[in-house]
Amino acid sequence: MTEATQTSDEAVPPNEPAPRDPVKRWTTGLLVLSAVLVAYYLWSDRGTPFSSQARVHARVVPVAAEVSGTVTEVLVSNNQAVSAGEVLFRIDATQYALALASAEADLESARQTTGASEAGLVAAQASVKSAQANLARSQQDVKRLRRIKSQDPGALSDRRIESAVATLKVSEQQVVAARAQLEQARRDLGRQGEANARIQQARAAVEQARVDLGHTQVRAPTDGVVTDVRLDKGNFAGAGAPQMTFISTGDIWVQADFTENNLGHLAPGDPVELAFDVYPGRVFAGTVREIAFGVAVDSTPLGSLPSVANNRQWLRNAQRFPVVVDFEMQREERRALRVGAQASVIAYASDNWLLRALGKLSIRISSCLSYAY
Repeated sequence: MTEATQTSDEAVPPNEPAPRDPVKRWTTGLLVLSAVLVAYYLWSDRGTPFSSQARVHARVVPVAAEVSGTVTEVLVSNNQAVSAGEVLFRIDATQYALALASAEADLESARQTTGASEAGLVAAQASVKSAQANLARSQQDVKRLRRIKSQDPGALSDRRIESAVATLKVSEQQVVAARAQLEQARRDLGRQGEANARIQQARAAVEQARVDLGHTQVRAPTDGVVTDVRLDKGNFAGAGAPQMTFISTGDIWVQADFTENNLGHLAPGDPVELAFDVYPGRVFAGTVREIAFGVAVDSTPLGSLPSVANNRQWLRNAQRFPVVVDFEMQREERRALRVGAQASVIAYASDNWLLRALGKLSIRISSCLSYAY
């Protein structure tokens, strides 16, 4: 064996494996990682759906006076927090106070008129009784005279009996007339006492005048914030014309727009977690209140041709549906939430512990990212 052959045998050991290709190793690792991520995405898309398209909503009510008049005082400023029942502005109450006084006077007049009608009814009842008593006496006189005439024909003249009969007929007519007057008095009076129609009508006018007077002070319906204040002292406020906007803080919710394939297992009552941009690093618990059954789409008016979207893409855009979410937050913290504020929402539609753990991690990462953007 030559020296060269011996050197070659020593340089290449016969049983040593060939070195691994680093490119192939990294490619395999990336493929495995990608497969795991895709599987997790498909799994979590149904079990723990996530949406970053979520905004805060509240009841927004235009504030308008229910009566017209000149504004005498404005007690709030733009974007001021108010409590339920707090006076926002006042309207000149002079004419409404006078209207209340007039209505109260009309009520007293109605009571007096009703009292007089009741007295007339009593008088009509007395007239009926008097006419009935006269009728009874006339009947007795006729019977007595006829009995005497039958016993002794010469004791009484026929003219005497005819006169008594005529008096009896007059008494009968008086009874009929008195009863007619009594019925008319009852119809004119109606129901007696405070249940009388005239008194009820006058009392309703008093209540309406009192309500109108109370409406000269416009109050906050609930706890909330006033914004877009448009009036000042001396302005004329027409009934029903909005003068400012009221945002209720009593009922605040988040509307999260989830893609259609997120809704497969989602149901009202499912727990959720929310991360608000205004509170970076914090996560709040909540529940699904309701899931919208439909969204608006392009509609074609009757009598026109349908419009067709020329979309040749292989993959169409996912349709989103609003999901209303209730959340738990202290009252003071709710005041910092503005209508339209952004949030991220993750829903736990699955009971799988791994999905939930990864979902809780992802929403907390999203919350911490709010520090940066």
